[in-house]
Amino acid sequence: MMRTIALALALGIATTSVHAEERDADDDKAKAAAPDAAKVQILDPAAHNLVRLEPLVLGSETDSADMAPKEYRLKSGQGYRWKITAGDQAEYAFVAPAFFRNIWIRKVEAGDVEIKAATLDEIEFEKGGEAELFFVAIRPGTYEFGSRGLMERGVAGKIVVESGAGS
Repeated sequence: MMRTIALALALGIATTSVHAEERDADDDKAKAAAPDAAKVQILDPAAHNLVRLEPLVLGSETDSADMAPKEYRLKSGQGYRWKITAGDQAEYAFVAPAFFRNIWIRKVEAGDVEIKAATLDEIEFEKGGEAELFFVAIRPGTYEFGSRGLMERGVAGKIVVESGAGS
């Protein structure tokens, strides 16, 4: 009986040391690969390689119902920066409800303020100003946008989000 126990203990110690040597070899491989892994980063499309959209301008010096451009074409999965500038001739309540529900909003910058919110209802400009929206287009579709109360006067447009590569 003693021999059986001694043999079992010897075999257990031998297998443990073999497994320990294998673990040490795996750890050495992982440490050697670590510098390469540190170089590889997953880039957040809402923070890296952003496409700057043509700024949206609400109102002009001569016409509060002027707006340009009236159409944007985007790709799903792409990150964007979109500056919206409003003149001071009218109050502009920028709305795009369906669009806001189908994008991932990283942040909105307005002056020295950075706003991080899951969704938006509107961006209101009481006496002119500008805001910049940082987002990722998520769902393909055609979405309307404009200024509440001025859309019937032409302060309206559309955003077309097309399927991106690999979507």
